[in-house]
Amino acid sequence: MNRKRVLIADSALLGITFVWGTTFIVVQNILDKLTPLTFNAWRFLIAALFLLLWQYVRRKKSAHTLKNINWPLIGSGTLLGGFLFAGYVCQTIALLYTSASNAAFITGLSVVLVPIFSAFLLHQTPRRTALLSVPLAAVGLFFLTTHGSFVLNKGDLIVLVSSVTFALHIVFTAKVTERYDSYALTIVQLFTVSCLAFAFSLFLEGGNAFAIQQIVQLDVLVIILFMALFATALAFLLQTALQKDTPATHVGIIYIMEPVFAAWTSILFQNAQFGTHEIAGSLLILIGMLLAEWPENLRKPKQSQEYRT
Repeated sequence: MNRKRVLIADSALLGITFVWGTTFIVVQNILDKLTPLTFNAWRFLIAALFLLLWQYVRRKKSAHTLKNINWPLIGSGTLLGGFLFAGYVCQTIALLYTSASNAAFITGLSVVLVPIFSAFLLHQTPRRTALLSVPLAAVGLFFLTTHGSFVLNKGDLIVLVSSVTFALHIVFTAKVTERYDSYALTIVQLFTVSCLAFAFSLFLEGGNAFAIQQIVQLDVLVIILFMALFATALAFLLQTALQKDTPATHVGIIYIMEPVFAAWTSILFQNAQFGTHEIAGSLLILIGMLLAEWPENLRKPKQSQEYRT
């Protein structure tokens, strides 16, 4: 690979990871004005519409993408969208009860869980480094979330569910992504998340997500547009365009910086305090994530695929 192109791609992907990491606080702040379902319904609807508009502007690609939307793709996209919906809603709800840094580190555990789920669902034998990452990350999770005691925060438990569903999303994406157009598959997923959020809002929030007046507040609208366009739609577009210019191992290791950025942001803007247990737990989780992504043969790096906040 061209070193200059690799450097540009790695730098841009690091920028995307920075956006994902820092937006945990953005989401946490918006929950004072919007419910989790309302926020996700509008965020993913706008992101999906933006991708459709992007494809319309690039007319040749648009025709190709829309032509490839068929019932098998819709079925696969709906399944993946269901995992995404569960992951993002649980992650957003968890931010009501736990810190942004905890949510980011626990979400990052999905990287560690992927090799385990792949072994059961895809019959892929986990690498030795991946197996070593699991106990390290588990001990790190214990120190980070319980402060050395046996009391788990409710928000930490909820975001742990999110980590599981994100891992399942990655595994099932690996299973179907070769069959379908990636843009079409992503658009279906984003629309699925939005539709499920609107539907669940009817039953759980009395249709709160359909109350337009709460969305058109200037500060709320700015945050939703930022999350939809930059943290979702544009992040995916750049990720798709740039990953071909850098080794997959670079991508996996770069994404490990997401919880680090979240922790730094919490310290700077929320005056978060990291004690000995939190620092030890965070480091163990980071080491576990690094081992989960580290290839046994550097000449044949493993394909890595992630989806973030």
